[in-house]
Amino acid sequence: MRRATIVAALIGALTMSAAGPLDRLLLGLFVCAGMGLGWLNAHLTRTAVNRVADSESPKKQRLLVSSAVRLFGITAVSIAVAFLARPSGIGIFFGIAIFQVILVLCTVVPELKGIRQLS
Repeated sequence: MRRATIVAALIGALTMSAAGPLDRLLLGLFVCAGMGLGWLNAHLTRTAVNRVADSESPKKQRLLVSSAVRLFGITAVSIAVAFLARPSGIGIFFGIAIFQVILVLCTVVPELKGIRQLS
């Protein structure tokens, strides 16, 4: 997760530096906010999974409810921001998507390297 956070921060800085000359600072800010929401989602997911796994009787239903509440909250915030800050607010969805791609790549690439070394 640390690597994904660092990569997201670098991409956020690049986004803001590219948004400035294009006179789209608000869009860049919302993209960065979306990446922050993506990070928050990943962090809360990890916390919920650890809490359920560490309990004496882990139940899938606790994880299901936790995931549903978390995703509903993040979706509601994103939709509200996108609606209230039109047209730049749509950047929050791009930020969430960018962070998810970063997180997946930062997880998959080291695993693929490990698999290649084994074969």
